[in-house]
Amino acid sequence: MEKLKYIVEDSILAELLGVQNFSNKESAILELVKNAFDANALTLKIVIKKDSIEIVDDGCGMNRDDLAQNWMHIGKSSKGYEINGANGKKRVQAGSKGVGRFALARLGANVEVFSHKNACKSIAWITDWNYSTLEEVEDYSLIGTKMLITKLRDKWTEKTANNLAEYLGRTYCDDAMKIELFFGDKEIPINRVFEKPEKGVNFSSKITLTYCAEKKNLHCCVESDEFSEEAQKYCKNNIYSYSNDIDLKKEYSDTSFDEEVTNLDNLLMELGDFTAELYFGIDRVLTGDDERFLYKRKVLSNRYNYGIILYRNSFSISSYEGKKDWLGLGKRSRKSPAAATHPTGSWRVRENQISGVVNIDKKRNFYLQDLANRQGLDENNHYKLFVEIIHTGLAEFERYRQSLIRDINKKNKPEPKAEDSIIAKVVKNPETMKILTKDEEARFVDELEGLQKEQREYKKNIEDTEKRYKYDVRILNVLATSGLKATSIAHEMKNDRNKIDGNYEFIVKALKTYDMWEELCEPDNTKVAHLNVPELLKKNRDTGVKLLQFMDVMLEEVEKGQFIPEEYSIKELLDKVKVNWESDYAWININVEVNNQVRFTIPEDVITVIFDNLILNSIQQNEKRNRLEIEIEVTASADMLFVCYRDNGVGLPDKYKKNPMKILEPHETSRKKGHGLGMWIVNNTLNMSGGEVLDIISNIGFEIDFTIGGNL
Repeated sequence: MEKLKYIVEDSILAELLGVQNFSNKESAILELVKNAFDANALTLKIVIKKDSIEIVDDGCGMNRDDLAQNWMHIGKSSKGYEINGANGKKRVQAGSKGVGRFALARLGANVEVFSHKNACKSIAWITDWNYSTLEEVEDYSLIGTKMLITKLRDKWTEKTANNLAEYLGRTYCDDAMKIELFFGDKEIPINRVFEKPEKGVNFSSKITLTYCAEKKNLHCCVESDEFSEEAQKYCKNNIYSYSNDIDLKKEYSDTSFDEEVTNLDNLLMELGDFTAELYFGIDRVLTGDDERFLYKRKVLSNRYNYGIILYRNSFSISSYEGKKDWLGLGKRSRKSPAAATHPTGSWRVRENQISGVVNIDKKRNFYLQDLANRQGLDENNHYKLFVEIIHTGLAEFERYRQSLIRDINKKNKPEPKAEDSIIAKVVKNPETMKILTKDEEARFVDELEGLQKEQREYKKNIEDTEKRYKYDVRILNVLATSGLKATSIAHEMKNDRNKIDGNYEFIVKALKTYDMWEELCEPDNTKVAHLNVPELLKKNRDTGVKLLQFMDVMLEEVEKGQFIPEEYSIKELLDKVKVNWESDYAWININVEVNNQVRFTIPEDVITVIFDNLILNSIQQNEKRNRLEIEIEVTASADMLFVCYRDNGVGLPDKYKKNPMKILEPHETSRKKGHGLGMWIVNNTLNMSGGEVLDIISNIGFEIDFTIGGNL
């Protein structure tokens, strides 16, 4: 039996693995930079001329055997994980595929490679990608490797050489090897991005993420210099720093980021440790916002705008050099476009507001694998988990920053007008202007300036309100559309009410008329569930009863009168909610404690929306329990209801124990098929009424304390 091997023409290899395998000339140069780095070079010199490119390194070089057996062997690589650097510093080798040498073909049609390895003869390899020659030469002046590329495929100018310098500054993040770049005789400096980040100049907040695979823990640390010292007196959290540890096994235990993930525990371990250092900064503070939100500065003098770069050891990974939004931050912020001042919506950082580095390791993060064409990573489950963990860390920063801005924004509420206003007196009697004292004139000017400021604030508040309601409406429109569909079906069902309600009796009566009922009820005819006609009819009747209840509730809750504020007995409203739920769920008991005398002016739908969502949440979290006790206690003041809602269920999932307020964020859920909007709707409704959530406790069961105002 004859053994055969593929034979491929050199020119085809050069075309496929060189010209077509590198998306641009800069990435081809980078591949040769990596080769020099892996050859243990301390210095690499790149000289670009209009008709040639010369690349010279002082690395270990190659002899005849190296070139013939390794260089000319496609797909073979002698590179391992790590080598001892010439300067005593270990280097993680960048290459492994054995095809990087074809970057030369991407750059030019003719190539000459001269190399010298210690104690060996120098060699010269010359190719036009159709024919290649190799010879040993007597040249002892050369140390390392020199490559001369001619018949260039691209036009090089000083501008494109500068672009290369900027590209190498992004993609190379080590100081083990110095890179010198020349365009002709002119040296072009290569400045590494993020080399010396300066707070208040390049960024306003630094977010450090450290993932430990063994502990399945993400440590998040924020250092902030965004707000002035005065802001601290309004903020519950420290305005300068924040840190938190997240148990990712708990965080992702109930709600998988991907249905294909079958063993999250293994995936978290296999992913391996990694770190990230991200720099946040807004481009420019709008006029007036510096006072409203107590920003420390209006603009960052040299704000980072490089995007987020993914580095594997000393080099970035192709397609993840910051220009591509590989973390999907744009899509993420479009899904949740709330402003940071939004009282209930979740603010998301915009892709143009953040730059930084994510560091992975060739061995430790083995499962983050390159695509065959080297233009990115295989977006497998390990990669999806990797991105999700970074999103989780960003969400910690977003919650922290939004909490500061919300606290600061509370000071911007308009203060009540003084009764002895000079302006009010002048408006009432213009003649007063003529007899104002010096002190009153000064007060008059101050009040006018205050009015101008209020006008600006008012205009800003209108803009913020518009943004807020655009966000709220987007979410609620989805639910409203589903509700309208259900309401339409309920209206149709109303016409069939008599059929649904009476069909059971009519069928039983008919079967008795035809002398079939007694026989169908015989024990022998009821043994098999799907042939047990009496039981099937009974189940059908029970389902019909539930459908009628659903129809009644749907039609009742969308009646126009539900939305008109009236003075109600709170006890009567809550008893109505109690009866509706207990009739549908026999295993729950709702105890309402509120004085019969408590009356409050409020639209009925506000009470319904708040307590229906709370009760539904309790039911969904405790579906496996045989009995659920719910208690609702209400007390009242002149303009506010104080409510304590609690159940004796399983309480919050572990992921919310450290920060229970997190359940109020939109799309936050522990259920795989949940929409995560129920508690957000509760919080949003409370906020619009003028109330707020005071506390959430989940030591034993679940408890939420809140106020309801009368602003709706």
